[in-house]
Amino acid sequence: MQKLGIERDAAKARYPTPYIASVSSGCLLPGATAEVAVAGKFVPGTKFIFQNDNIQIVKESLSGSEYRATLKAAPGIGPQTADLMVVSPVTCITVQQPRAIAVGGKYQWNLQAANGWRIEARPAGGGSCGGVLESNASRGPDRYEMLFYRAGESAPFEKRQAELTYSLWNRANYGFSIKDGGESDIASPYEAMTRKLADPKLPEAERARLLQELMKAQAEMVAQMQKMTEPAYIQAQQEKKLQFGCDFIELEVPPGGAGVAGTMRCSERVGRQVKLTGSLQQIGG
Repeated sequence: MQKLGIERDAAKARYPTPYIASVSSGCLLPGATAEVAVAGKFVPGTKFIFQNDNIQIVKESLSGSEYRATLKAAPGIGPQTADLMVVSPVTCITVQQPRAIAVGGKYQWNLQAANGWRIEARPAGGGSCGGVLESNASRGPDRYEMLFYRAGESAPFEKRQAELTYSLWNRANYGFSIKDGGESDIASPYEAMTRKLADPKLPEAERARLLQELMKAQAEMVAQMQKMTEPAYIQAQQEKKLQFGCDFIELEVPPGGAGVAGTMRCSERVGRQVKLTGSLQQIGG
């Protein structure tokens, strides 16, 4: 500001807070490049920083109200995101867009627990890039099917749904939130059919069929909810939680996906902090 000969108020008027209207990007896969476009209001000299050392800017340009960049993801990394930080020149006024960029793909997690269990986490539903963002939208958690095996057994003794989240700021930067078996998925068919019925382009014959299925699903959901209030059911669920009770896994993943390490939080009977080792493998784009 001294070099330009202006005071702070004048500098703020000349170099105001950047405005991000939208961030448009496709799926950025490990080792690949992708284009990103950021629309908004930016003065000349504005800096754009993608906050993830695994994502590099190959080339970039700022023209008027649009910033464009070619980004490259490091090879061998897992699913992750990058916040976008936009910095106005001179004043250094900053604005951020959380999870502006996503590294997607399909991955399988193979984990070995210190208590002898073996755990597999496989992609469940969604597109090939999981929860990858679309234009002007944030990335949500990736959904997985999680299978638990006892030592020496080929069939899983427990199957659960889980959601994977990523944090740039934690050393253990991956977390699996494991859903409670049975209870959490009661409404899933009901919700899926409701979403389909909301489509105005749905053919009338298909709409009528879905309405019949919806009524059946509602009846089954009501019956299941009534069952959940029965003392025998409650006691059985409590015992099951004592035998299992695993609800969260946190993992640290080094570059390349080998040497994954972390802990699993379960019931006191299983262990509050069960140590895990394993690997992460990309199985699709």
